[in-house]
Amino acid sequence: MPRILEILQKDHEQHDVLLSILEKQVKDAHLTGEPDYELVSEIVDYFLTYPTEFHHARENQIYAKILARNATAADEIGHLEEEHEACEAYIKAFAGALASVLGTGIVTRKQFADAALEFIESQRRHIRMEESMFFPTALRVLTAEDWDDLDDRLSDRADPIFGGQHEAQFEALRQEIVDMQKEREPANDSFPARQEISV
Repeated sequence: MPRILEILQKDHEQHDVLLSILEKQVKDAHLTGEPDYELVSEIVDYFLTYPTEFHHARENQIYAKILARNATAADEIGHLEEEHEACEAYIKAFAGALASVLGTGIVTRKQFADAALEFIESQRRHIRMEESMFFPTALRVLTAEDWDDLDDRLSDRADPIFGGQHEAQFEALRQEIVDMQKEREPANDSFPARQEISV
């Protein structure tokens, strides 16, 4: 498989881990009184930066090559850049709800939870679409030369949570992932079934 696709699929697995943590924080808030806002803030900061600036940018490059090779195939996928803009709108809406809860408090807990769950569902829906339509179409349409060119243009930017150089601002979230991996049991595994996630 082309290196760029391997990276993107790995990103999806890691994003799903973060979405699962966020979902648990929001859904368990009625038991604990409120979510761990430090963890939630780190998840929001992550999704405001890495996917937008690097993950989606890489996918947009692949889509542009599909469009140049086969416009019909690109039409079947849909408008990927618009999909990415919609993903960014959801995370910005959730970030706004979080800022209100932490600041003015004018957002109710239900509004906050609704914004979180809308963001989570939008991300999962987008990932499903890419893995069922976008990636297979790219593998079918693009040539070895296309993939070589895409791999050559890959940014060296590593994932700030799961990459080799950890960024300090995500330390609480990284520790949460490590703790969850230690505690999980096969019978009630809340992580994606595909593989262990490295942090």
